Amino acid sequence: MSDIKKLRLGIIGAGGIAQVTHIPNILAENSVELVAISDNNTGRASGVAERFGIPVWFDDPEQMLRQVDLDGVIISTPTISHPALARVALESGVDVLLEKPFARTVAEGKTIVDAAEKNNRLLMVAMNHRFRPDTLHLREVILKGEIGPLTMVRAGWLKQIGEWGRPMWFSDRRLAGGGVMMDLGLQMLDLVCFLTEFPTVIEVTGSIDHRALDLEVEDTATAYVRFANDMILQLEVSWANCDDHDKAYTWCSGTRGAAALNPLRISRRIKDKVETLKLPGFGDPVKLYHNSFRFEIAHFIRCIRTREQPGSSGREALKVLEIVEKIYKSAGL
Repeated sequence: MSDIKKLRLGIIGAGGIAQVTHIPNILAENSVELVAISDNNTGRASGVAERFGIPVWFDDPEQMLRQVDLDGVIISTPTISHPALARVALESGVDVLLEKPFARTVAEGKTIVDAAEKNNRLLMVAMNHRFRPDTLHLREVILKGEIGPLTMVRAGWLKQIGEWGRPMWFSDRRLAGGGVMMDLGLQMLDLVCFLTEFPTVIEVTGSIDHRALDLEVEDTATAYVRFANDMILQLEVSWANCDDHDKAYTWCSGTRGAAALNPLRISRRIKDKVETLKLPGFGDPVKLYHNSFRFEIAHFIRCIRTREQPGSSGREALKVLEIVEKIYKSAGL
């Protein structure tokens, strides 16, 4: 590793996701160095830089991109700012890891993807669930046909109700593009599409509700998605789950078996009996979730070095966002 030139990374947006996940995971990678950070809050930019030993900080991301030689940048700012920031970075010759949701609308997302392709730069969207080892094992099982063609998938992420635990811009439709469907729903849709290789969507029905938290955006949402391969997805997400704990699950039913995540379970039908498979130990689902951010960063770094297209590309993110838009349209928005 000592003979390999270290990649130079920067961060735009010094909020919670940057401080809790991105910065620690970058600093844990021996093959890169975090050389600059930018945030329009001057105090936060300087404070985070001092706390983590980042050499320089800026309150203007364009100035950072002009003055600092970077190989890649992570953008973790409110969604409304993503198109402009991503385009500036890509046009500056820098590869981009863009936090989810990568855009508020498909039209906005297309401008980012077009900028990446026009400037021959890598654009990766931060869909960390894809990089969990249990997710990758389940995807292999599904794609090999070990549980047969899928007939039904149920997926959900229900956050326990309590004190508001999101930045306030999450509840502003103008800034975020939507509520819980854009936050948790988009991630679960991406996970299902990744597991099943993005089958063609032919019908979408959605419903939203915002009574529990009384926000401008929805706090609870459900969707029904029918695909051209006869697979049906039932999705439910909420920031206002009144149960005593959070719930996150993905359950897949095929013609010859079934599988689920959190924890990973796989069973197969053998004649008239069902056999539960013995699986390698993947560990605690909560730890797998937290570790997925580290695997995500490692994948971005590898893609910068090898120039391979990232496993969570802008083009795939557009397909997921198209489903979200159809859900909102069905719900009357």
